[in-house]
Amino acid sequence: MKIKLLIYLTITAFCLNLASCSDMPYTDAAADTDAQSQQNAILSPSEDFGEEYIDSFIFVGESTTYHLKSRGVLKGGRDTRQVWATEAGTLNLDLSTPSVRIIYPPTREKVTIAEAAARERPKYMIFTFGLNGAVQNIKRGREYYKSCYLSLINSVREASPETKIILQSAPPVASNMDMSNYSVELRTLNEYIDTINSWSLELAAEEELRYLNTAEIMKNESGELRYELQAGDGHHLTEGAYLEMLNYIRTHGYK
Repeated sequence: MKIKLLIYLTITAFCLNLASCSDMPYTDAAADTDAQSQQNAILSPSEDFGEEYIDSFIFVGESTTYHLKSRGVLKGGRDTRQVWATEAGTLNLDLSTPSVRIIYPPTREKVTIAEAAARERPKYMIFTFGLNGAVQNIKRGREYYKSCYLSLINSVREASPETKIILQSAPPVASNMDMSNYSVELRTLNEYIDTINSWSLELAAEEELRYLNTAEIMKNESGELRYELQAGDGHHLTEGAYLEMLNYIRTHGYK
């Protein structure tokens, strides 16, 4: 009887100990850690890093990224070699993105982004994705979106390990955006873009990358793209919008 009682008391104490452990605020601590790591990933205000800093970037993303070229705001103007894109001038982020062939500016050859990175060895690369496929990506969920992004990131990391990768927030759309090709209202679409941006920030923190929140200076009080920044279609950006963006990049430098 004494042995049985001792075993019973030991098991009870063990269970009580597990219960007390389960009551510990682990979730809160983990949430605090996640929040801190995300805050650390965000590029914060800095001194002006200057024009040479901007000149050291390669930009990859959707049509809003490609229009950095057409607006002539980078080194070389409309002949800049800093924007990597397909013949169509845009990219969708999905599992096939690492195999998509872009036009490599110095030679006009069609190569993958990783192949171009292996040749160029850029100091900095900025990736910007959000609007393209937003509705579908929201439906597929956080893990799918992040896995697509990570496959692209890892391909560049392997090709050019010294390149510093920055994930940039995608801008919202303006009130005059043509929504006929979307299954949601404009407000919901902007909420989707915000959600995708938050997933990009999470990924930047998880992968020890940096995150550039340029979208914050492009929004009005309703969370839409400021009307004066859109080029007439509610989506693409004016030269002035890009100059604001580049100034933000310069003054939120990668230290």
